[in-house]
This record gives sequence, structure tokens and C-alpha cells, in this order.
Amino acid sequence: MYLSDIRIWNFRKFGQSEKEGVTLPGVHIPFNEKLNVLIGENDAGKSAIVDSIRLVLGTQSREWFYIDESDFHFDGVHRADSFKIECCFKGFTVREAANFLEWIDIIESNGEPEYSLTVTYSAQYTPEKILRELRAGSDIEGASLPLAAQDLLRVIYLKPLRDAENELTPGRNSRLAQILKAHPAFHKNVGENHALETIVGEANKKVEEHFTEAGDEKAAKLLATINSHLSNFFSPNDKHESNITISGSALHDILQRLSLVYGNEPPGLGSLNLLYMAAELLLLQAGEDTGLRLTIIEELEAHLHPQAQLRLIKYLQSSMPGQLILTTHSTTLASSLKLESLIICKDGEAFPMGPAYTNLEPKHYDYLERFLDATKANLFFAKAVIMVEGDAENILLPTIAECLGRPLYQYGVSIVNVGSTAFLHYAKVFSRKDGQKMGIKAAIITDLDVKPEEEQKGKQLTEIEDEKKEAHKAIVKRYAADGVETFVSHNWTLEYEISLSSFAFQFLKCVFESEKIQNAKTGEPKSWVYKKCLKESAERWKKWNGDGKSKEYIADKIYRGIMLRRDDPTKNKISKAIVAQCFSSVLDGWHNKDSKKLRARLLCPELKYLSDAIAYVTEPIEELEND
Repeated sequence: MYLSDIRIWNFRKFGQSEKEGVTLPGVHIPFNEKLNVLIGENDAGKSAIVDSIRLVLGTQSREWFYIDESDFHFDGVHRADSFKIECCFKGFTVREAANFLEWIDIIESNGEPEYSLTVTYSAQYTPEKILRELRAGSDIEGASLPLAAQDLLRVIYLKPLRDAENELTPGRNSRLAQILKAHPAFHKNVGENHALETIVGEANKKVEEHFTEAGDEKAAKLLATINSHLSNFFSPNDKHESNITISGSALHDILQRLSLVYGNEPPGLGSLNLLYMAAELLLLQAGEDTGLRLTIIEELEAHLHPQAQLRLIKYLQSSMPGQLILTTHSTTLASSLKLESLIICKDGEAFPMGPAYTNLEPKHYDYLERFLDATKANLFFAKAVIMVEGDAENILLPTIAECLGRPLYQYGVSIVNVGSTAFLHYAKVFSRKDGQKMGIKAAIITDLDVKPEEEQKGKQLTEIEDEKKEAHKAIVKRYAADGVETFVSHNWTLEYEISLSSFAFQFLKCVFESEKIQNAKTGEPKSWVYKKCLKESAERWKKWNGDGKSKEYIADKIYRGIMLRRDDPTKNKISKAIVAQCFSSVLDGWHNKDSKKLRARLLCPELKYLSDAIAYVTEPIEELEND
């Protein structure tokens, strides 16, 4: 059996809605039978989902879950006076179903019975107290669920921000003691001693003997002195005598004094965290094989470096029986798992990423599984995404956005460099089969695949413009998807557009500097090298303008003639990434000197597609100009 899905009404950030007289849950989340990973930005609802499961099912360590007024949904005006959480279970074996026959639903499927169980938790707020009720069954009333049945539904739960050192430290609040006490190995019948109690009892006898004359004379004298003082503290008729013994010989007291140690040296936080998880997972192996086997781990990555995270998740997937529900902020984990195991939490909604829910095709899943790395997985945690096809855009976009007064980090925007024009595999990530909007804007920035005017001198200008418009329409149509807008350069590549703009001379200088940096054998080139680049740029610029060359000719010379080595194929092409870094530094310098003037230059027609993309994922730039 496994947790098939959960519905939540008015619990924390999840409200409810009305449709045709029916009250619908604020969120409905279907789960996979094996692995489920809740991901998303902070305050997206991941912990609320986990806590709703804990509230209904309880945990094997039996921590008490306190409900207060803040757990009832607040819509900004009114706070709900009740909430309801409904868990549905499927995949029962006959043996598992036998434990829930009174509450289970049975339907025939291909001549075989299929079992399902619905468990509903409801809470009602009153000024005096909060009323709780747990019922089972699919009908409206349901029936109460006895403790024996509830125990079969308890989950293993590892909380976030685990203080493993304190959790494993002996004491009244020892988590290790709670885990051991819940394990069958430490259960005992009434009136019987556990083996540990017998061991401690025998040790106590030896301790007491040690403080007698038959044991150790000095120890006996010490105890006698204590008793002598004690006798003088009381009246002669009120005799008191003490013994030295091991305190707390009951099993609960013994467990509270046990420690779980790791090696001979004090371990770090990461190792302690793994040790703590290993202890918690004891309860999973010890659980009833006729009950629910569900493990919930919040922030699996806590205190673990990326490789340790990967080892842990691979082990859990391959070795842990039953169902796993994890929460994470780790892009390393998000990129290493199958996309269909992810559930994106966003603004009080949950979006499973399996084939039944997205418009991604099998080929898209295959591609993303191969190429979705930790950097690209940022798109799952972002408020908005800009997808680019190369390193140059990846480097320049944050700088340009900063200069336009739209720093991407402040708006929660991630840049995803797909490394090619394979946007289609990513474009439909946020497109849902049910038409539901995920609220994540995605901007695609790409080049117009039309030869520059310098190569089309035989054509009329209107003919070239028509060709560009048709190519633009085709690109936009190709990547069309919910929440996705495509921004295409007007002429050709990013480098060509910059070379056409008022930044052409500065960009030419950056190209020459990048060549020197690329060819430098030992680190940064000397200062005189940069002066030489400035001189060479000025000479080229003067000659082109003196010869009356058009800006299209100059742009083509800068990009194809020099950067791509069309004029000298024997030399290596100049790195677009290095050129972008150099130009980014130029923009940073100008931004610090005269940001208003720079912003006006960046809003030029040649770079408008970039500013439009930035505005789409942040907010309109014109509004800033009018502030």
C-alpha cells in the first residue's frame, strides 16, 4: 500500500474554492508509488504538505503535533474556522487490506479486486479549544479509526534543520531513546524485565557491593562517612541510610543514557546527520509488513556536500522499502532524479511533473534526463526563467538587466543556458495537460537565422525584411507554450546586434582584447597589450568610417571577419564567452559612472529583444523610467 494522493482544505497556505456548489480543496497532490520530491522556492508550501501528512497519519516515533490558530488558512481578510485533510491509499495486498476491511472500498478491475482507503482529518476552531476528528471511509460520515489501525499508518519522519548532535546526545529529550523505545527490539511484556534492565540490575549489585567492606575498604569508608553526616542531620528516632547505585534502572531511563557514536574522532555535522538518518531509518525496517511504509525526509541535503547527497538519494532509492517523500532546495538532487518524480510547489499550488500531467513528450523526458544538470535545475526553484542558447548571453544578460534597473536575482529569475537551440525540450516543462497555469514565466532568447544584409546585396530591402518577419514568426510558433514568450534578435546573432548598435567601437575593442587574453600563455596580458588593442581598434574604426562603410558592413567585419576569422581562417576563432566577459566589464564601468545614459543606450532597437525579455520576467522597464 502507498499514499496515492492528498487533498487539503483551509490548512495553512492552502485554502479552498467553490465550483457549481461543490467545495474543492485548495490543493490536490497525487503521489508516485515510490519516489516523490517536493521542490520549489521558500514558503512555497512544501512543509505544509509534509505537516498535513504527519497530522493525519502520525509518526512512528509518536511526536505530538500541536495545532494552533495559525494552522487555519488566512486569506488576507478572514481566517478559516475549520480545516480538512484527506489522504487516499491504494496498492493494497490482500494481507494489507485485511487490516482495514471495515473502512476500505473495493472495486473490480479486470476480474481482480482493487482496494482503496480514505482517511480524513478535520479540525474545528473554537475560542475554548480546537476540536479534532479522524475518520476513515469514502462516505461523508466515515467511521472512527481505532488506535491499532492508526498505528499501521504511521510514517517515518525526519525533520528539517536536524541538530543531529543534540538529537543523539543522552538525556530526557534523547531522540535516540525515542527511536529505540519505538523499535520492537525494546518492547516487553508487563511484569517482565528487558535484557538491558537485567544487565543494569546486575551491574547495580556489583556497584553496591563495591561500597561495602567486602568490596573496597576505601569506598565503604566513604559511604560510611556520608551516612554518619546524614544521621546527624535527622533525629535519633528517624534513621536514614544512603546507598550509591546506578540511578534509573527502568528501561526508559536506560535508553535515555545511551549514545550512538561514530568512529574514534568527533565527526562533523555531515557525518552526524548521516548517522542520525541511519538511526531514524531503523523504524522503517522494523515496521509492520502489513502497514504503510512511508518515509518523509525534509531537506535531505542538510549539512551534506553534493556527492554525499547523491550517494544518499541513490541508496534510499535502491535499498529502502516502500514510499519516499522528500523536500529539497538542492539543485544537485533535482537534476539527478527523474523528472517524473518531481513535484514543483509554487504559490500554494503543487504541480507533479510526470507524463500524465505535463505536455512534455517522451523524447523531452529522455533529453532532460540526459542534459538537465544542477545549473539548469535552477529553473525549478525560480519565479521566472530566461533560456539562452550560449555562454555569451548567459554572461551578458545579468549585467544588462542590472544596468536596466532590473537585477535578475532580486526578481528570482534564473538564466538557463541550454547550450544549443534545443529550447523545445525545456519550453514545455511548464505546460500542463489540464491547462493550469504554473505562474512561472519563461523567456526564450534566440538568434534570427537569416543571413545578414551584406550577403544579400542582390535582394531588395523590403524582401529581406519580409524574410526576417517570416523567420521570426516561425521561431515564435516553434517554441509556443503556456507562459513562454520568445524574443528573437532583429538581424542575426547577439554579437552582430551589438556590433550594429552604438556600442560597436567598444565591442570591437573587447574583441581585440579577448584575442590577447585567449592567446596569453601566463595569466592576464600586460597593460601595454590593452593599449595596443585600443590603438588597433581606433585605426580600424577610423579606416572603416573614412571609407564610408555602412554600419552593416562594420558589424559584419567585427563579428564574422574578426571574431569568426572569416578574413583569416588560419587563426583560431575568438571565444564568444571571453568577449562577453570583456564587454560585461565595460558595461559595469559605465553603469557606475552614468547609469541613466547607459540605460538609454541599452534600450536601442538592436538590443530591444534583450530588454523586452528582461521586462517580461521582471516588470516593464518603462514604468521605471516614469518613476
